[in-house]
Amino acid sequence: MEHDLTFQQIKERVELPEILTHYGYSLQKGEDMGKGKWHVFEGDDKLVVFKGRGGDWMYFNSQDDRDKGSVVDWMKNRVSTGRIAGIEQLPGRNLWQSVNDHFRAYLNLPEAERPKLTLPPISETAPGEKFHSIYTKDCRPLENTAYLESRGITKTTLENPQFAGRILNQLHTVQRDGMPAKTYVNTAFPAYHEGRVVGLELKGEGFKGQAAESQFARSLWLSKLPEGKPPTHLVVSESAIDTLSYAQMHPGERALYASTSGTLTANKIFEMKRLMGEERIPAIKSAFDNDTQGHHFDTRLLAGFASEQNPMKVVREHEHLLTVEVNTTNLASMQGVTQQLKAFNAHTTEQYSRESGEASSPAIPQTLRDELISSARLGPNTYQFHVPMNREALGAFNQAIGQSLQYDQKIELVKSQGKDWNEDLKQEQMQRVVQQELGSVATQQQAPAVAGEKGERLVTIEYRESRDEMSQLSTLQQNLEKAGLSIDHSLRLEGAQPREIATELTLRYTIDSAQLPAISAALDSLATNPKATVIEPVQDQTERRQLATAQEIAQQQKRAEQQQIQPSDSASHDQARRVFIDAAAPVAQTLRENGGGLQAAYLQQVSKSLLKQPEIKPLDQENLAKVFAKVDQVPALKDNPGVGQLRQAMQVLNTPPKQEQAQTQQPERRRGPKIG
Repeated sequence: MEHDLTFQQIKERVELPEILTHYGYSLQKGEDMGKGKWHVFEGDDKLVVFKGRGGDWMYFNSQDDRDKGSVVDWMKNRVSTGRIAGIEQLPGRNLWQSVNDHFRAYLNLPEAERPKLTLPPISETAPGEKFHSIYTKDCRPLENTAYLESRGITKTTLENPQFAGRILNQLHTVQRDGMPAKTYVNTAFPAYHEGRVVGLELKGEGFKGQAAESQFARSLWLSKLPEGKPPTHLVVSESAIDTLSYAQMHPGERALYASTSGTLTANKIFEMKRLMGEERIPAIKSAFDNDTQGHHFDTRLLAGFASEQNPMKVVREHEHLLTVEVNTTNLASMQGVTQQLKAFNAHTTEQYSRESGEASSPAIPQTLRDELISSARLGPNTYQFHVPMNREALGAFNQAIGQSLQYDQKIELVKSQGKDWNEDLKQEQMQRVVQQELGSVATQQQAPAVAGEKGERLVTIEYRESRDEMSQLSTLQQNLEKAGLSIDHSLRLEGAQPREIATELTLRYTIDSAQLPAISAALDSLATNPKATVIEPVQDQTERRQLATAQEIAQQQKRAEQQQIQPSDSASHDQARRVFIDAAAPVAQTLRENGGGLQAAYLQQVSKSLLKQPEIKPLDQENLAKVFAKVDQVPALKDNPGVGQLRQAMQVLNTPPKQEQAQTQQPERRRGPKIG
């Protein structure tokens, strides 16, 4: 019985180029891309074969990044996939037994039947060098810029000497049976590690990928250094497209540009620090996306760049919670962090109370607790922070750390207004197009009149926010569109205060819109936002509110007619239910107009439940208490007759019908004779 061959025996006795030739692969002749470092074999796929560390033959499939490794891996991958006739898993044998069987069959062939190749000698390939095969063979200098221009990147930006040779075109040809060959042109971004190309990030219309064997865990896409004076800072973002967008929007900066290809590892941070040290770059701008992941990357970067005086590390990354530990003897800096985090928690608590209608109390609800940043002192100089994994909490924590702790390099956290810098770039370009389309000021002044003739109304919003805070503009725009408003224009205003971004939104709605109540509530709520200034003619505002109220009442009445009250055994309860339901609609509308959307929802929910049940349940009574607490704060409801009707109806409906009936039927007690 023959014993199984060991992996080492296979590698010593089987030459990968020769077994490839045995199974029909052919060496590409005249191939000069290897330059004495690798060979290319072509069969049912294309393999790059090279000598790895230790002198073993290695390979990778240029069309399948999962297919790579040693001669043993090559056989295993063919046995498991059956892609080559004659190499398959044998009956009664498992995968590795079949691999061993095929190698033994090959080694048992007569010497004359086993191919012998005389190949030019090649040297051991260092990690990354093999990618120059793909780099030089399939890539060309950047000529086709259609994809980049579709993302808003201009030719002027692409012609910047800093990006010369750092963006390429990759040609990828696909041949299907019976079909002519089709060549795709992708945009390729080489990934660098210690000055060598170790991967390719590929982008195209509806496509993104990477070259086989790309080592993105430790590499960065990099621009060239600016000409003349050295860079003042390193700008890093998640993707090369975002980095190019940032560079286009900030043309005056002398920066070295980098991207992390969508991930941020400790090795990437180490590479950034190495670059900054070698090139003597004193500062870094963290320009990751303005979403949860982008702020999470900021936290990792702050930890990675922390100085020896106050080391910082991410202890645990849970789906919903990030745990960070800081060691420092500088008590003042930690007090600064704590004060900022307390301010964030206070703001979050206030917002929760306002939206939920619940009064503040020592007992913190779990829903609120999950949104707050907590901390603990583990030792004399050790502090641990538990940060909710959401954009707002991470942003507040990063801002506090960045402003309070000492760093060897200056770190600035910069954020786009939208999700990422490319979204901002396209928004900015759209604004310029809109300005061109609008034409003269006279044309703009005629717009409200033209809209009015069509039954439309225009509202202008000026929205101002600090560059040092997380932008809420994108969320605001989404909420306005959900309410039923159309955003005609979004223009960046000139003359904003330092560190301030001012945006003008032109909103449009029709007065006969079925969503008019929601539109009206959204505009009234926006008027209470300290960052927003609502510019709306008084007559339009009055008309909007009146029509919205009338529509809401009509809708409520229609629903009430369609949903008849289910009769109960108590006539007085049924009458009180009808009074409550009729009065609830206009009161709810007034609440919405005065920032009481949650309380209006409570009121409507109780109104809906009274269609089927004759009394108000305990939970509904609790919610109504919150409703009337808000009612007492709204001047417009002070003398509202509907509020009085609700209170009178509640006196009846808070008592179950059976108790009412029992009290009604209870005989009057007769007084007995007075004793004594």
